[in-house]
Amino acid sequence: MRSLEVCGTFRATGNRVATNWSRSCISPDDNYVAAGSADGCVYIWSIPKVDIVGTLKEHTASVLCCSWSGLGRPLASADKNGIIYTWT
Repeated sequence: MRSLEVCGTFRATGNRVATNWSRSCISPDDNYVAAGSADGCVYIWSIPKVDIVGTLKEHTASVLCCSWSGLGRPLASADKNGIIYTWT
């Protein structure tokens, strides 16, 4: 049964949640968290290191959601303008 306890907190300079229904995701290997931001970036954190490991910059609008494939690649992100990018 899930306890719903906080297991980690991730922050990055510039990262701002775009909406109250934005969706982040955890990689299939449970090593990374990806989240979109109002600044159009996708931020990626290492869960074991609790540190930012990458910033993906391509969107020109707020990124609302991210999702990894079940195999771990690619990562997909979608923005407020309906543009979806895949990242390998």
